[in-house]
Amino acid sequence: MEFLEFIPRNDDIDLERIRRLRTRMQNRQASLCTERAMCYTRSFQETEGEDWLLRKAKAFARTLKEMTIWIDKDSLIFGCQASRNFAAPVFPEYSIDWVIDELETFSLRDGDVFQVSEEDKARLRSIQSYWHGHTHEDQVRRATPERIVQAEQQKVLHRGGISMSGDGHIVPDHEMILNRGFRDLARECRERMAAAETGHTQAFYEAAAITLEAALDWIKRFGVLAGSLAEEVDDPKRAAELRSMQVMAQSLLEQPAQNFEEALQTVYLVHVLQMIESNGHSFCYGRFDQYLWPYLQTDLEMGRITKEKALERITHMFLMNSSCNKVRPYGHTRYSQGYPLYSNLMIGGRRPDGEDGTNPLSYLCLEAMNLTAMAEPNFSMRYSKDTPDDLLRLAARLIATGCGMPSMFNDDVAAKAIHDLGIPWEDALDYCAIGCVETGVPGKYGHRATGMTYVNWGKILELLLHGGCDPASGTCLCPVPDEFGSYEELWSSWNTLLKFYTDLAVECDAVCDRSLERYDASPFASVFIRDCLEKGKTAKEGGCRYDVVSQSNIGPAVVGNSLYALKKLVFDDRELTLAQVREAMDDNWQSPESARIRALCMEVPKFGNDDDAVDAVVKDVFESYLALLPDYATIRKDRGPAVSAYAMSTSNITSYVPNGKDTGATPDGRTAHSPLNEGCSPTQGTDINGPTAVIRSVAKLPNDRVAAGQLLNMRFSPDSLKTEENLLRFTGFLKASRRLGIYHNQFNVVDSATLRQAMEEPDRYRNLIVRVAGYCAQFVSLMPETQLAIIDRTENCLQ
Repeated sequence: MEFLEFIPRNDDIDLERIRRLRTRMQNRQASLCTERAMCYTRSFQETEGEDWLLRKAKAFARTLKEMTIWIDKDSLIFGCQASRNFAAPVFPEYSIDWVIDELETFSLRDGDVFQVSEEDKARLRSIQSYWHGHTHEDQVRRATPERIVQAEQQKVLHRGGISMSGDGHIVPDHEMILNRGFRDLARECRERMAAAETGHTQAFYEAAAITLEAALDWIKRFGVLAGSLAEEVDDPKRAAELRSMQVMAQSLLEQPAQNFEEALQTVYLVHVLQMIESNGHSFCYGRFDQYLWPYLQTDLEMGRITKEKALERITHMFLMNSSCNKVRPYGHTRYSQGYPLYSNLMIGGRRPDGEDGTNPLSYLCLEAMNLTAMAEPNFSMRYSKDTPDDLLRLAARLIATGCGMPSMFNDDVAAKAIHDLGIPWEDALDYCAIGCVETGVPGKYGHRATGMTYVNWGKILELLLHGGCDPASGTCLCPVPDEFGSYEELWSSWNTLLKFYTDLAVECDAVCDRSLERYDASPFASVFIRDCLEKGKTAKEGGCRYDVVSQSNIGPAVVGNSLYALKKLVFDDRELTLAQVREAMDDNWQSPESARIRALCMEVPKFGNDDDAVDAVVKDVFESYLALLPDYATIRKDRGPAVSAYAMSTSNITSYVPNGKDTGATPDGRTAHSPLNEGCSPTQGTDINGPTAVIRSVAKLPNDRVAAGQLLNMRFSPDSLKTEENLLRFTGFLKASRRLGIYHNQFNVVDSATLRQAMEEPDRYRNLIVRVAGYCAQFVSLMPETQLAIIDRTENCLQ
């Protein structure tokens, strides 16, 4: 194993053990675990008629008491989400029918494959009748208006996760947890329960106490297991480690964290416990180096730990994140490929007082991610003009290894966007990533900073050019003209359709949200969100301090490029008529005449090349959506949060691939059913003027108003980052991105030849990690069309 810069002493870190643990995680096999499903079913059957919150809490407690637990034979960290490494629990209260429908095909998928034993198939079939008609998915289906169903049939809207699983997208108040522990919080809940004025508030406090007390008992189970394992192993060193776990588990979270090892173990356990309670994703670590540094600093000063030992333990914790998993329906998996959990862990950036927060733990985390080289945790870094050059250089060195991390966030832009929502500066400056690139305030935001309804802007463009009617289904929900006398008339109809479908998407969000308020109540996770305890409400009911959500809007560059092509070729230069372009598109550019028209469309400048004219149209597309947001509110408005608002995000994971499959040819020359653009990135292969031109184009967008996260993905050739001189250039490129006002940037450093070879010989490339979207994944786990979309990204070089 090679190191970035920090070279540990050989006697203080066991690199061979890290290599074994990493290899085991790389080669793990995904499967379904039925234990949680069976525990929840038995518990719910026994608690019929009780308050829903209490039923959820009692089922959670039963699962923690009865689930199989295990400790990896090499790991210094304990805690497991399911009965086996990389097994995904099943959550029947959210949805069950699709699980039964796909039982025989999980192992036949062309991506995100799961193994399911015959015994587990039988167990799941045995509980379907109890849950059928009584899940979150069932409630959403019953409450969904026909117009939303039709918009989904048009392939404009896609609900995906919010209609059949939990929210996730949350960062707990780690400082509160570490300073108080679970026992003190449970005591407070019991005291508040006694003084509660309403039955529902009383139920919330009781449910919260039950979950906290159950978590404490679950932790002690690991202590018993560690003690048993210590008696069985022959290696004295490993036996001592297990006995140390045993001692730690007996008092962990019964009191405040006593040292760095306890604090690190705590944040991992909280992460896993949240994923047992709810099958959402994006349960994130927040500003890891900020809240854990005081514990490490004290231990270093007192001689209780060395930096090398701390690095080893952090690396183990990072690796254990890859033991967790989530299963999604095959249809939604196309939107979220690569077994992603989006467990973002962030370092660097300013403190709430505005000063730079870089500390020695920031550097250790970069080194730990280098040793981990896995897709989880989703590792990110904040930076500003005050970020030390050596930290930025170390980040560049890690990016150059090709692991796809860290993704880089610009403090000035991201904090301003959050502040402009009405959130105080000290909180805005404390922002972190919550999932892919969505941002929020740790411990104070509620669920779902992004990822509500997916809206296919490429499809809206297709409807725009066909009078509002979908050529595939023939459905027309919002008629508009199909001929335009000017670009302004075309632009007006774009705004009409965008508002119509955004209105529908917000309505769709509300349908799902009202159901999630019950089915995703999450009393355990809500305890760690500020104001929930004071208000006696879950985060989903409005207990959180800030309630900011966003949707996933896919294809802004395709839309902008297309509108500019029409503006130039049809309305300004009059080389073509709209009818000619439409006929060629409907022909998918196949005939000689259609191919000629496509060639003209392809010659028109594209976003990502620092061309002011087309960049201005893409900016207009962003502005057209931003103008709508002040009119929208979540169902929690006026129910508790100090801020309740919609924000924009361009975090859309792998949805740009299936949304492209649903969209015909577009006037930018894109062929039918090919991918749309990802995030705010240029459309694949259309940025031809180098990386600096890309960031100059993106800099013209309203980045500091995209308050829920702006995603830019770029690819560089490995050779361009090999030398120290080139790394220095790349560090300068990062600084230029910050100065230009780029919100976020992330990088793949891999050549097309390697990616194509990995498609042909997947077993040889299981260690190949790529940036898929706002997250990383094993390249070989992705579906072929997504692999090809990554290959199609422009491979940049630094000159």
